[in-house]
Amino acid sequence: MTEVPCPLCGRTDHRAWKPADVEGLASGDLAITDRRYGTTLALRECVCGFRFADPRAVPDLVALYRDLDDPAYEAGEATRLAQQRALLERACRAAPGARSLLDVGAANGLLVEAAGAAGLDAAGVEPSASLAAAARRRGVDVRTGVLPLAELGERRFDLVTCIDVIEHVTDPVALLHACRERLAPGGRLLVVTPDAASVLARVLGRRWWHLRLAHVGYFTRRTLTDALRRAYLAPERWWRPGWVFEAGYLVERVGAYVPPIGRIGARARHARAMRAAVPLNLFDSLGVIARCAG
Repeated sequence: MTEVPCPLCGRTDHRAWKPADVEGLASGDLAITDRRYGTTLALRECVCGFRFADPRAVPDLVALYRDLDDPAYEAGEATRLAQQRALLERACRAAPGARSLLDVGAANGLLVEAAGAAGLDAAGVEPSASLAAAARRRGVDVRTGVLPLAELGERRFDLVTCIDVIEHVTDPVALLHACRERLAPGGRLLVVTPDAASVLARVLGRRWWHLRLAHVGYFTRRTLTDALRRAYLAPERWWRPGWVFEAGYLVERVGAYVPPIGRIGARARHARAMRAAVPLNLFDSLGVIARCAG
């Protein structure tokens, strides 16, 4: 394993951090709504601080995502839309004159839809054929594929968003570089990803909910700063994004850690209260606005 370079810094002096819980991946393992917290491929930790999946065990992720179907994700549209609107507001504050937006890893297009409703010329790119098609059925411009995408032509965007995506790719610097290439002069990139150095990540250790089969890279503020620098991007401001969940979703997820709560939630899963929107910030994600360096 020592001859395999770190996907971030390229060094080969890294160590085993967590053994594999499964052998190989299927499209269903990459579902956004997968709840097998702590279940991962074999993970390495580089001396630079970046943790990543053993590349020998990572298949063609783009092909797997292309075949991904996640109906449960689409069922939570109302709360997810509230979350995307909050992130859109943050991005627009960073670039008040923005007129266009590209969402990378757009899923079923909720952020693209919100941006269009706010008056932006918005488009999205999503590898899952079913999720991208769901967006297009609502009239939302989400193209099936990944960056770089020839279908976008020479279009450049005032805002590029990459929300909970960078942890899903085997070459994070290449992704950031592709995002940078789509920025218009003076444009801004918004990146959100779990923070492997957060208090909860350290407390929960290998049971942290962001340890998932779909995640093949784990960032801290230091390593994400390094990744941005390697893609010729400069961070401007950092924050801790919050999220919005249905109460039933939260009860189900907490039940994975506290079984009595899970049993209560199972009995009450059809109650109206379980559909209530709950804003939550666990301070274990990183948000950053970046600009082109130089």
